[in-house]
Amino acid sequence: MKLAASLNPNITKIIPYRDAKSISKESTFQTDTINIDFLHSALVRMTEELAFELRKQNKLTGCVTLKMRYSNFDTETKQKVVPYTAADHLLLQTSCELFDKLFERRMLVRLIGVRFTHLIPGNYQISLLDDTQEMIRLYQAIDSVKYRYGPQFLRRAKAVMKTR
Repeated sequence: MKLAASLNPNITKIIPYRDAKSISKESTFQTDTINIDFLHSALVRMTEELAFELRKQNKLTGCVTLKMRYSNFDTETKQKVVPYTAADHLLLQTSCELFDKLFERRMLVRLIGVRFTHLIPGNYQISLLDDTQEMIRLYQAIDSVKYRYGPQFLRRAKAVMKTR
């Protein structure tokens, strides 16, 4: 194939296109921890980053999965199917619910991860009963700042806690 392509410049290599089936982030900690504030901070940071990535790609997620690896290397995951969304506040609520279910063991945590699956193209559908005009404008302003300066420039206070 290389020989034919080098002889004829009109031949191009075919690269198949595939949509991502999921997006995820995970973090392995330097020191295993049981500090709930630190773990929540990591969870909020990852969920916010992934939600922004969804909005940037004009996608919605229908399933949230939380992964937790303990100090003894046991790894557990929990997932929840959600109405399709890319809204931080809804995805954070689901991530925290899953965290509370997984963290019942009260063991030292080595790794935490968040994954969004069941991705579809689309934008966040506004709920006439739950979403206010102020919240919609707030999301637009936050995304505008993140597009301009980067996603790490603007975060929830909970996401920047460095407590151990």
